[in-house]
Amino acid sequence: MHVTVEIEGINLEKLLRAAAESGLLVTGAQRCGPRTMRLRVYAHQMKRLRALCARFGWELREIRAGSLVRAARLLRRRTMLLPSLALGALLVWLSGQMILSVQIDNAQENVAEVRHVLAEAGVRPGRLKAAFSLDDLRARLALRLPGLSFVGLRYAGSTLVCDCQPAALGEQVDVPGGEMDIVAAQPGIVTRISVSSGTPQVTPGQAVCKGQVLIRGVERTQKGQLRAVRAQGQVSARVYAQGEAKVSLTETTTVETGQTRTRVTVHTPWHVRVVRDAQPFASQDVSREKQVIVGLYLPLWREIETYAQTEVFSSPRDRGDAASIAQGAAEKIAKDQCPRDALILDKWVNYSMIDNEFVYATVVLEYETAIAGRTK
Repeated sequence: MHVTVEIEGINLEKLLRAAAESGLLVTGAQRCGPRTMRLRVYAHQMKRLRALCARFGWELREIRAGSLVRAARLLRRRTMLLPSLALGALLVWLSGQMILSVQIDNAQENVAEVRHVLAEAGVRPGRLKAAFSLDDLRARLALRLPGLSFVGLRYAGSTLVCDCQPAALGEQVDVPGGEMDIVAAQPGIVTRISVSSGTPQVTPGQAVCKGQVLIRGVERTQKGQLRAVRAQGQVSARVYAQGEAKVSLTETTTVETGQTRTRVTVHTPWHVRVVRDAQPFASQDVSREKQVIVGLYLPLWREIETYAQTEVFSSPRDRGDAASIAQGAAEKIAKDQCPRDALILDKWVNYSMIDNEFVYATVVLEYETAIAGRTK
C-alpha cells in the first residue's frame, strides 16, 4: 500500500538521510528537477513523512495513491459503504435460496387445483427452498390430480416451475361397468401409444376411424377379474388433410376506356341528398371519396363516386400456370385444416381437367398429431 509523493525544496539529499534515521522506508527516489524529488512511501508512514518535511521546510504533495489505499480512504469516508455491500451480497444470496414466484405450465383446466395443492403445502413467494422437498410435492400433486399424467417440479433461479402433462381422458361409452374409454377423435394410422391406465386396443401401424376405442377403460386384477377404470394415455397417429381447388383456363382482364362519370351526394345522419346524379356503365370500376364539409359545425359530409368504364378481354391461360395456381390454392385449404404447429410429413398432388375449361387440383397433406378423444 504505497503512496507516490513529490517533495520540493533545497538540499533534498538531507531528506533521504533524515528518512533513514527516522526509520522511514523510502523507495523509488528520483530527481524531477533542481529542487524537486519524487519517491514512494508506505501509506501508514505518510504522517511521519509530513512531519519530517515540515521540520526542514520542504513542501510535500501527494501525486498518486495505490488502489488499496484509495479503497481504504473511501471506506473511511463512507462508513456505511462496506456494511451496505455486505448486506446487498447477503440479500442476493438469500434471494437465490427463496421462492420468489411460482410458474405453472400446461396445466390447462387443472391450473386452479395445482395452485390450491401448492398453497396447502405452504408453497408461496418468500418461503425458503430448503423448506420443501420437490419429491414430496410431486407425489402430492400426482395423488390429488388424476387428470395429470405427469408433474415435473424444478427451480429456474428463484422461480418454482411446475411442468404438467394433462392425461387424455376418454368419452363415456355404453359399456357395462361404467368404464371410461379413450376413443379416436379423427381417423388416422397409429404411430405411438402410451398407456397409464386401461387396456390398449390398437397397435402402431393400425388404421383407425373416428370414434374407435383406442384404450379400453378396464384392467385385469391379480385374481384375473376385470375392473372398470378411467383410461389414461396418449395416442399419436398420422392423419390427413385434403384441399381442392379449380382454376379456369380462360383468363379475363379489364381495361379502362377513359370515360368517367361522377355522382355526388350529401349525407347527414338522417338524410341523403343527391347533388349530381350519374348513370353507371354496364362494366365499370367504382372509386369513392368522403369529404367532410367544414365551417358549418354540423355532422355533414359529401361522398363522391367516380364510375370508370371498362372493357373485359378474355385470353387463354397456360395449363402449367393454371395447374400451379390451383395447387397453391388447394394446398392452402389443406394447411388450414392442420394444427398451427403441425409438421408436414408428406404431400400428394393430383390434377384433372373438366370439359377443357378448368384445371382441378387435389392436395393431400400427411402430418402426425394426437388423436385421443377427451371427456365431454
